[in-house]
Amino acid sequence: KIIKAQEEERRRVAREIHDGPAQAMANIVMRAEVCERMLQIKPEKVAEELQELKKLIRESLQDLRKVIFDLRPMALDDLGVVPTLRRYITDFKEKSKLDIEFFFRGQEQRFASSLEVAIFRTVQEAITNIKKHAQACKVTVKLEFAVNKVYLLIKDNGRGFNLDKVMRDVNRESYGLVSMKERIELLEGQLSISSSLEQGTEIRAIIPINE
Repeated sequence: KIIKAQEEERRRVAREIHDGPAQAMANIVMRAEVCERMLQIKPEKVAEELQELKKLIRESLQDLRKVIFDLRPMALDDLGVVPTLRRYITDFKEKSKLDIEFFFRGQEQRFASSLEVAIFRTVQEAITNIKKHAQACKVTVKLEFAVNKVYLLIKDNGRGFNLDKVMRDVNRESYGLVSMKERIELLEGQLSISSSLEQGTEIRAIIPINE
């Protein structure tokens, strides 16, 4: 299951790069060639075309940074999981127009990289699934650092789903749920998913802090 989830993730990243930065690079080359030709025919129009080219390059850079962030957010290594989640959720809210509330309880601290990555990826995968499949308008994310455990809750008010049916199907959503569960279990934690039609979905994780 882990291998299947990894292969699905590789396909997703390859598709994002192909449809985003790679396509944009091809457009940039084409625009540069247009500028070359215009120098000979309509030099007065070159400045205008260069402005469009600069705009395209900026957009391509944003797309590339998004792919890099999805692969491994640098802020996670530099700042830790709480600031990284705050930034990620703020950006996601602005782009998706999804109402996401983030609540943190406890003292901000650094943990082992494997634990921080697991927390971030679980939230990332859950929110992405909610946006794509849940038809929700409100999401609540609660993170608590207790004495020896991390508690995580992700809840939405979407249409819900039949958990058994989704887990039996071979699709992106089931891979996402499986990878979330296995990632938490690798850290000796527990992840539970409860969902019912028209009642939303709730994901809870409890992860021990092993220093």
